[in-house]
Amino acid sequence: MQTSNDKIGEILHRGYTSKQFTEAVNILNEYGIDVVVHMMIGLPKETKEDILETVRFINQHKVQGIKIHSTYVVENTILAEMYRKGEYTPLELDDYIEDLIDVMTHLRPDIIVHRISGDAPKQLLVAPYWNKHKMWILHGFEKRFRGRDLWQGKYYENN
Repeated sequence: MQTSNDKIGEILHRGYTSKQFTEAVNILNEYGIDVVVHMMIGLPKETKEDILETVRFINQHKVQGIKIHSTYVVENTILAEMYRKGEYTPLELDDYIEDLIDVMTHLRPDIIVHRISGDAPKQLLVAPYWNKHKMWILHGFEKRFRGRDLWQGKYYENN
């Protein structure tokens, strides 16, 4: 899914709308098939409100799991073209961790988090450099999350 913002989905040539995503999830639910959604943080033109709206959108669906990762630039993609033209700047590590904290604290507590960091193929990674260091992400997130007495769903509102 990446994002619930269809305009951002169009920039990335995602190929389907949020409405179509909902229809697909509903079909999978009818057949008792578990759904694991992917969410990306740091997409082009994405705002903090877009991120929280995507979490609200996910919370409204019967999904069992989520895989969260930062947006990274890899060779031979639209994002690589945008990056090289100066039309896209990846998040800094600290910004990713703060956005990840917002996602986790607003995410429904029953959704299983499968990951909070994706691994770009190192030979294809263009940016950001910190994506090569998964432990920086994991340790930075854990330290802040525990240090602030946070947990998954702390700010979840059943809407």
